[in-house]
Amino acid sequence: MADIEARDLAELTGLNFHHQLRQPRCGRSGTMILGNGTMLDFLKAPENLYLILFFVVPGLVIVYVRSRFISGRTPSHTENVLGYLVLSLLYYSIILPFIEQALNIHEPWVARAAAWIVLTLVGPALFGLLLGVWAQKELGVWVADKIGLSTIHVIPAAWDWRFSKMPRGGMFVMVTLTSGERVAGLFGAKSFASSDTAERDLYLEEEYSVDGDKWEARPAKVGILIPVKEVRYVEFWEP
Repeated sequence: MADIEARDLAELTGLNFHHQLRQPRCGRSGTMILGNGTMLDFLKAPENLYLILFFVVPGLVIVYVRSRFISGRTPSHTENVLGYLVLSLLYYSIILPFIEQALNIHEPWVARAAAWIVLTLVGPALFGLLLGVWAQKELGVWVADKIGLSTIHVIPAAWDWRFSKMPRGGMFVMVTLTSGERVAGLFGAKSFASSDTAERDLYLEEEYSVDGDKWEARPAKVGILIPVKEVRYVEFWEP
């Protein structure tokens, strides 16, 4: 397999890499300077849009699709730029043979554009889907357990983990409030548990009356919203 040379990447991005990526140096304040300006100036320059598109967007797409399958806080784009870059490079390392083929497509331009749309958008979406399913099914935990290793769970909070594991038919939930009162209801497909650490709350789509071990739906179907600051603990029952 032939190496992807600098001129091929230059052709891909529309940039002269030897001109753009000069030897970095540091200014008096310690800010990295690339070429004639700072790194921030470099990223803001319109002519460098191709670099951002090529090295950041695939990682962003991967993270976005993966986050549809797991609960928990998603870092802001500013916090996650390095993560986008690493995921993009990992993705490109996997599809390297296809990149080489795409570089050899010159005519027609529609075929060339279609090839790069597939490689930079569709491919990352599929990769993110794979990672999302892997995380949701906890396949990494299963593999680690088989070889006697322990891993840090991808979901950071028990609240997020429990509500992300609700069965399709839902569960009965008993919420004990800080006042000592109890609220019972069905957590089903139309219920919701917020995963935002700053705005956690719980919505039960149908409230139930509980008399001892007997649960009864109210005559009028009523949902209830409970702020997490009012919650002491939550109990779960299979329907």
